[in-house]
Amino acid sequence: MSFPHPPTILKRLGHRSKKSLGQHFLLYPHQARRLAEALDPPEDAVIVEIGGGLGALSRYLAERASSLLVLETDPTLAAFLEKEVFAHHPQVTVLCQDVLLFDFLAFYRKVGSPLQVTGNLPYQITSPVLFKLIEEKAALSQAVLMVQQEVGTRLLASPGSKEYGILTVLLQYHFAVTRLFSLGPANFYPTPRVDSVVLRLAPRQPEPAAVDVKLLARTVKAAFGMRRKTLKNTLVAKAPDFGLTKEQMRGILTDLEIDPSRRGETLTLAQFVLLSNRLAQIRPR
Repeated sequence: MSFPHPPTILKRLGHRSKKSLGQHFLLYPHQARRLAEALDPPEDAVIVEIGGGLGALSRYLAERASSLLVLETDPTLAAFLEKEVFAHHPQVTVLCQDVLLFDFLAFYRKVGSPLQVTGNLPYQITSPVLFKLIEEKAALSQAVLMVQQEVGTRLLASPGSKEYGILTVLLQYHFAVTRLFSLGPANFYPTPRVDSVVLRLAPRQPEPAAVDVKLLARTVKAAFGMRRKTLKNTLVAKAPDFGLTKEQMRGILTDLEIDPSRRGETLTLAQFVLLSNRLAQIRPR
């Protein structure tokens, strides 16, 4: 399969890049190959690609997977992939569907093998997709994703930095996040205004572990409920939402040696886990 030249193919299809879908297509085969090699799937891998586009990455993934499912929400591009690019590749299935509506867990149960997930995530849906992968982590073997540089900085942030937030804490709880490499704007058509970064997400079993992951998420979201506010103004003020009095919440923080005058963004992942576990012990059943 020849590598697609985006301007030429889009013109032939009578199709324009859709800003609403965050469509920026890879221009160079060596970068697409680099992304496929970063996934490094085993020979029997089942791969799910988020956003097939013109098939730049899909072509290399098809060589490496026993089964490749390409999710493409744009009907014109999905038809192009199905009828022209992969018409004679039985191991490849193209599904015209929004990734946010795709059930990774159901597909995992159907194929009976943990999924390798990859793709270039549009900025508009990056956070929703990542939260979805957190919810459906049991279906994944790993994910190698391209995101905007500023998002990558957030996902890799440390406590106390301005980038550290809800998504940082929850993603790092569920996955080991590794930065692989960056790609500048000149690698895409049309040219975006920002750099992109490729990250590997490997599901992990954290230590300490949360006894209730939903309560952990509630705790983190409450602590970051008002950015730059102290825990006194967030968690303590929201104690009734957890079925506790403000005095009880202050007592929990004191027992864990967490000063209520600290801000949520200064707490480590381990501290959030210990805090949510203590809440799980004493909150009303």
